[in-house]
Amino acid sequence: MKNIPENESVFSTVYPSGKTKLSESLESAKPSEISRRNEVTRKKLIKTALSGAIRYTAMLACFLIFLGSAGYIASYAMQYVEKEQQTRYFEKLESGDIKTLFASVAGKAGENVSNVELGQSMPQIEIPDITLPSGEYNEYLETKRALILGRQRSYPDVWGWIDIPGTKVNYIVMQGKDNREYLYANYDKSYTRYGSIFADCRVSRHISENRNTVLYGHNMNTAHIMFAPLLDFAINEDAFRNQLINIITPDGLYVYKLFSIYDTNSTYNYIETYFATDDDFMSFVDRCKDRSIWESDVEIKPTDRILTLSTCTVRGDGMRWALHAVLIGESK
Repeated sequence: MKNIPENESVFSTVYPSGKTKLSESLESAKPSEISRRNEVTRKKLIKTALSGAIRYTAMLACFLIFLGSAGYIASYAMQYVEKEQQTRYFEKLESGDIKTLFASVAGKAGENVSNVELGQSMPQIEIPDITLPSGEYNEYLETKRALILGRQRSYPDVWGWIDIPGTKVNYIVMQGKDNREYLYANYDKSYTRYGSIFADCRVSRHISENRNTVLYGHNMNTAHIMFAPLLDFAINEDAFRNQLINIITPDGLYVYKLFSIYDTNSTYNYIETYFATDDDFMSFVDRCKDRSIWESDVEIKPTDRILTLSTCTVRGDGMRWALHAVLIGESK
């Protein structure tokens, strides 16, 4: 095909033969040349269209990912605030900023407390003084017991309370018909990614009937709430050796001491609740001790009762942290 000089019109320029440059160029072009040129043009158009489609698809995907991430972060933040508000509510309830009368409940302690109000301001009771002889007024127990009974009026699934002094673990404990009901639900059954601390559906509401009372909670490590503080005992041996755990139910206050902590696969039966014989129970206790990161000198007898706390490792690989404690005192 003839080359056409730049800035020269293919229509206006006429050769002596009377043909324009365009017509002469088209007549001189071979069919194969025209076909090849059309093929190249078509490929360029397809390539351009595909490139544009890919570019716009990528931009749309990035935009959708941005929206999804923003929504996730907003949801996470809102639920964190919600959980903090819930925690502050119970703190106010306990401190006396929110008043509720439960004189009949407190009166079970055997003292004339006809005007006692729930959450009456009280000093922090030291751990050694918490378990008092039966018949003596135990302010710590009665305050917690009143909170539990008060919540049970509106929410029958309230099982008890867990309080681990020195940590942020200070929550109402729920119990559902299965071990999924409160996995992502508040005590009022509203959805929350943090879930609730809840008792295994197999355990009794009466701790004296349980050989192994099992409680579950999420490891919300980013917010260091729910059962996340339990991991501190895996890196601090002194804390592990000296830590006590308070479990309160309407029946009374139960104080446990840690004797084992380890991570394990969720398929391992560290949440066994039934033992046919005392030997089976002691075999389970020995396995818990053998797996523990730290050694414990706590003596456990066949007639003892234990507590198991379970939380995830946040690695997302089916691993769990298991903590075991033995009952060392109670007050009713």
